[in-house]
Amino acid sequence: MSPAGTVASMAVPNTEPPTVSLRGTPYSLEATSDWVLDEVSKLHSRVSLLRAEGKLTEATLRAYFGDKRFEQVAESNAIEGSPLDVGETRLAIERGMTIPGHDAAYSQDAVNLSAALERMVELARSATTTTNEDVKDLHSLVLGGSPGAGLFRSEPVVISGSQHVPPSNWADVMSAMEYWERWSLDNSQAPALLRAVVLHTWLTHIHPFADGNGRTSRAVMNLELVRGGFPSVIIRRKDRLRYYDALAESDSGGDLELISGLILQRAEDALHDLERVASAQQGYDRVRAEFRQAQIRRTAIWNDAVRLLFSLVENELDGVFGESGHVSTRWYDAVLTVDDYVALAEGDSSGNSWLVRFDAEVPGVGHDRFLAWTGYRSYEMRDWNGIGGGPAIFWSIPDPTGYRKWLRDDASSPGVAEMTLQLPDIDQWVARMPNGEIKRLRPSAVAGHVAQAMASSVSASR
Repeated sequence: MSPAGTVASMAVPNTEPPTVSLRGTPYSLEATSDWVLDEVSKLHSRVSLLRAEGKLTEATLRAYFGDKRFEQVAESNAIEGSPLDVGETRLAIERGMTIPGHDAAYSQDAVNLSAALERMVELARSATTTTNEDVKDLHSLVLGGSPGAGLFRSEPVVISGSQHVPPSNWADVMSAMEYWERWSLDNSQAPALLRAVVLHTWLTHIHPFADGNGRTSRAVMNLELVRGGFPSVIIRRKDRLRYYDALAESDSGGDLELISGLILQRAEDALHDLERVASAQQGYDRVRAEFRQAQIRRTAIWNDAVRLLFSLVENELDGVFGESGHVSTRWYDAVLTVDDYVALAEGDSSGNSWLVRFDAEVPGVGHDRFLAWTGYRSYEMRDWNGIGGGPAIFWSIPDPTGYRKWLRDDASSPGVAEMTLQLPDIDQWVARMPNGEIKRLRPSAVAGHVAQAMASSVSASR
């Protein structure tokens, strides 16, 4: 059966999913904000609406999964370091080619993961609940014929860049996986999105295999989603550092908020794409781009300008804080692709991405954190001088209420609430200030505003 036929046979998710119990897991709902459950409910409702209106026909689903199959393989492998793009991945899978200039292992990884995802779709046809045998089944395909395929490890492993220490021997791994399986069986009626978040995150926490844990965990995540009637989710290479940060936070304190936020955002993107395909199948297709080459040039100009701007911000911060304070910078893999740029120009949040985080501290005075991210222009910015749609940079700060980790608060943004370019002019940024005023500023002036505002915020945080 095709992936389309498989998903078409799934049951309709409840529009008001029940509260899930996390008893027996390393996680707690107390550490997860209510907005996660609210967002889960909204996404379940959207899937139900699509089905109720008859838009999820077999042709629609076949078209959607046909478009996404190679992208899903390429992006999941890229999280683990594969350099193959979607086109190269397709050649490796369809023609069995070793891509020139790349290690043959990357092509084999693409073939293996494609087979695992095909098996995932077969498993999703069944109404049974995910078990350890399913996990080992998927892992055996992810690793192909490599040693250890489908076998829980008996030796300790180290997760690169993480302080988390997984179970160190076979007995401890097996014990942890028995708890994992018991929760899965006991909570078979929990909302698909929450099951996907918990089972995926917990599996990466246990790290039950010597290799292939990430790819297998993401396959399990999508098994839960597809079985529950959702389109599969793609965690993209641009999400890599954000993904690792979110997993690290869930490992250290049982807080699922950051990883839930990322998975729910990508689930919303997948639903948006599915809705777009449904519209196209019914004879209507939004025109994403009239001049593709112009979009490629604009995307490259935007990325170069953003890199320059935040390099200037870093320099200004060094000058403002000097030897009395410290600013750490966390860059995310968030260079816009052409498709991201087009999506943001159309007001589509699937192009959103985290850009850079600044953690500023002056010992004995105070500390603060600031997250810059790329989204689509606000109504105010689009209306200014007829600038129209396009990408813009916004700021989020830690939510003082604790409702969620990050909160967009224009009034509290460091110096500039929103920044964009009116191409072809790259000498000045169009800046919407925290008081709502919009004006043009040279990159050095933007950087100065941002650095001074961060310093003032740190001083006020004591």
